[in-house]
Formats: sequence, structure tokens, C-alpha cells
Amino acid sequence: MPLNIDLLQILLHMLNFVLLAGGLFFLLYRPVNRFLESRKAYFAEMEQKNAEQAKENERLRQEYLQKIQDADAELTEKKKKAEKELAETTAQYLREAKEKAAAIISAAEQAAEDRKEHILESAQTEIGELVISAAQKLLNDTVTPERNRMLYDEFIRLADSTVSDERSKHVRK
Repeated sequence: MPLNIDLLQILLHMLNFVLLAGGLFFLLYRPVNRFLESRKAYFAEMEQKNAEQAKENERLRQEYLQKIQDADAELTEKKKKAEKELAETTAQYLREAKEKAAAIISAAEQAAEDRKEHILESAQTEIGELVISAAQKLLNDTVTPERNRMLYDEFIRLADSTVSDERSKHVRK
């Protein structure tokens, strides 16, 4: 053979190459390919889980936002209700205070009226006693015009001083 080319050698080298390529294919390519496919599947699964988790997170966020809005609405409602109850309670306390004040004023007016009647009765009693004592003095003493005038003046002076004493006592109280 010219150029020293042996056909058998070429065929053996080709068979050797085929055996090497087949062995490498079975030993390296398939496991690496399986590893890459499993890795791709793992990342695809992780991406899917992340997408599902993102959807779940968004759903939960919306749910929490709704709960916050509901809580705010409920809080506002309870605040209005509490303000209404406070207003009602305040109005009730004011009504009760006014009723008590009216009762106290009524009792004070009644006591003042009773006191006035008592003072008038005692003044009438004193006036009656003064009249009786003046009449007794008149009957005991001789009746003269000078004496009558003096007795009338004394009676009026005593009556005025008694009435003014009663008035000053009433004004002080």
C-alpha cells in the first residue's frame, strides 16, 4: 500500500472510536443528561411552587387587607355606638341631676313657706299678747287722753320693733 495506509488499521481505529463513543455515551452522556433533566425538572417544580406560593401570598394579603378593612369598619361602628351610649348616659345623668335639683328647690321653697307661716303665726301670737297686755294696762290704769295716747304709742313702738326683729331674723336665715 502506498503511503503506508492500512485499511485494516483504519477499520480498527474506527471500531475503536465507535466503542469509545458508545462507552462514553453510556457512561457519561446519559447520566449527565439525566442529571440535567432532573435539575431542570427540580427548578421547574420550584418555579411552579414559587408561583403557587406567590398566588397564595397574594390571596392571603388580600384576605388580610379585607380583615383590616372589616376591623376598621367594626371599630368605627363600635366607636359610634360608644359615643351614642355616652351621650345617652350623659343625658340621663343630666335629667336625674335636674330632677334632684328641682326636688331640692321644691323642698327648700316648701321649707321657706312653712317658716314664713310659722313666723306669721308667732308674730300674730305676739301681737295678740301685746294687745292683751295693753288692754290689761288700760283696764288697770285710769283712762285719760294722755294716758291713752302714751299707751297707743307704746303699743305701736313695740309692734314695730317686734315685726322688724322678725324680719331681720328672716333675712339673716
